[in-house]
Amino acid sequence: MDDIADALDEMARLVVHQLADREGLSVTVTACLSRLHREGALRLTALAAAESVSQPSMSQLVQRLQRQGYVTRVDDPSDGRASLVTLTDSGRALLEDRRQGRHERLAELLDALPESDQTALRLSMHVILPLMRKLADVAREDRATGRPDHSAKEGRHR
Repeated sequence: MDDIADALDEMARLVVHQLADREGLSVTVTACLSRLHREGALRLTALAAAESVSQPSMSQLVQRLQRQGYVTRVDDPSDGRASLVTLTDSGRALLEDRRQGRHERLAELLDALPESDQTALRLSMHVILPLMRKLADVAREDRATGRPDHSAKEGRHR
């Protein structure tokens, strides 16, 4: 399994390096905006926990994102004392621009490969993408239930 873990780690590092944001959005900002896009409005405490940052740090980040117009706070309908952080249209547009930029960059890189390599990569994606989604589901389940991420190694098989 170490060889697979090493290969996946290297693959992730290579992709992230090639697609790294060179325009100033941190990984935390991108992750926060992406989570709000996927999950909808969240309480600040839930957002901080989901992104593994302290509540004061998330509060500062949300304030900055509010000033930039990417998020807003709305009253929590289930608790009038609390508020929810929600993505604005500008925040959604920013995420879409970033996604499109990543897509275009990857397309440029793929175009540089010989056709035989493109075909091999296309075929391998039919295998690896479903497996990576399954791994992500297992990791999400582990976090939700409080199991350590290494529980699969301790005998749990899917």
